Amino acid sequence: MKFRFASIAACVLFSFAAMSQNGDDNVIFREFERNYDSLLQGHYMKMNAKLLGKSLNYKTDTFVPAHRACDVSDSVFARRLRSIPSVVPLTYNDKVRANIIYYIDRIGDRVGVMLGLSKYYFPIFDEILDKHGVPCELKYLVVIESALNPKAVSRAGATGLWQFMYATGRMYDLRVNSIIDDRMDPIKATEAAAKYLKDLHKIYNDWTLAIAAYNCGPGNVNKAMKRSGRNDFWGMYDYLPKETRGYVPAYIAAAYVMNFHSEHGIYPAKLTKPLTLISDTIMLKRDLYFGQIEGVMNISTEQLRELNPQYKTDFVPGEQGKYSLKLPLRYINDFIALEDSIAGYERDKFFASDDKKTELAEGDIEYKERVIYHKVRKKDSWYSVAKRYGVSVSQLKSWNPKARKSQKLRVGDMLAIRQKQAFKKEVQPPQDSTYMATNQEKSIVSSDNQAIDNRTSAQQIQKSSDGKKQKQAVVNHKVKQGETVVKIAKRYGVSVEQICKLNNMTLKAASKIRVGQTLRVK
Repeated sequence: MKFRFASIAACVLFSFAAMSQNGDDNVIFREFERNYDSLLQGHYMKMNAKLLGKSLNYKTDTFVPAHRACDVSDSVFARRLRSIPSVVPLTYNDKVRANIIYYIDRIGDRVGVMLGLSKYYFPIFDEILDKHGVPCELKYLVVIESALNPKAVSRAGATGLWQFMYATGRMYDLRVNSIIDDRMDPIKATEAAAKYLKDLHKIYNDWTLAIAAYNCGPGNVNKAMKRSGRNDFWGMYDYLPKETRGYVPAYIAAAYVMNFHSEHGIYPAKLTKPLTLISDTIMLKRDLYFGQIEGVMNISTEQLRELNPQYKTDFVPGEQGKYSLKLPLRYINDFIALEDSIAGYERDKFFASDDKKTELAEGDIEYKERVIYHKVRKKDSWYSVAKRYGVSVSQLKSWNPKARKSQKLRVGDMLAIRQKQAFKKEVQPPQDSTYMATNQEKSIVSSDNQAIDNRTSAQQIQKSSDGKKQKQAVVNHKVKQGETVVKIAKRYGVSVEQICKLNNMTLKAASKIRVGQTLRVK
């Protein structure tokens, strides 16, 4: 027994001594643990709290001689690393050994969670990396970068699974604004990471140096290369930034642990996580809030956030184009069938800051009837469905004659709901020679010789009594949450091109308008 505890103490001392020789490792491990702690705050991780508590406990479970990494000889570690299929050289030395011991003997329970999450994420990474001709083993970078946490944010501001800084992310077409952060999108961020790593490899023709440059930037690698006179990682090791010195050994250790975890008694946590189910992505054409999807389809907002971490405000600006939504596969067909109903669900509540918030005179409003559908869920009743959509039970039954024959609703049935939607009346211009037709493609000149777009409203361009034309009043609009340039153009009865022209914007710039921005619309 005394020998056993002496062996344990020796392992711990070796681990800390090896790490103290290059304190740069501590930065990486501190960031890893911070990202992991943040991961546990997620919806699904909280759901699995009890299960995770029963998984590997490294404080006791790893005190088994056959499992402890510190009891494994250097020759065994080196042999195992050589057996891993890898284009990236997996060099073994004391720095790599210290990292392996850290992963297995100190945070084995967390490695189990990483292994559980990898069942969902690694197939995504493998497909994208392979498509771009990047070694699939580079997926292990995500273990040390973010602890497989798509919402990880470093102290320096690097974000997402692949920890992109803002500038680098924009270089690789990752959108970052007040609504969306593509750095948190597992698919788009992996596409960007594959392109970035491939570009770095073109510079150095060496994957290990590409990994180092991914961490500290090619500028720092070039400086180390120049000062050391070497063009290999281990040759320029002492000239690299401290964190980068520990980054490559940590990567090699992560590759070891993800392949040889079972030799140390560490197994994937069996997470009861819907993410492990088959999911699919669809492109949206409507602006939607997660709350609208939850209200109609009974998918919780927390689930939607977990599947779509890139949307910062639970809002998908589908009308702006190229915005996607990931859903469990079993919901895809229902979503497509119910998309109109979802878009109309409690629209006044979710889009309160949009054009409907603007008060109109009653005479300026006309109502049009439309039909939306509700899919009956467990515990739904005639009363609960009627109350949800603000109609009476008798109305609901009259719209669904087949379903009303039954006292109880059947799960899966589709109920029709008729709703009136308010629209601003279209005003027809008088047929008078003093008005200019709105569809003419020509311009007129005002009294101060300024050109005015002839597509403006007919009521705003009249000839004055002295035969001159009045100057059009300038109309400005302050952009509100959820608004797009298309929506603003429709509201004021103008074209997107006209708004671009009045604000000296390109179409691309118009698609990126910000909340609070003031636009001239007339």
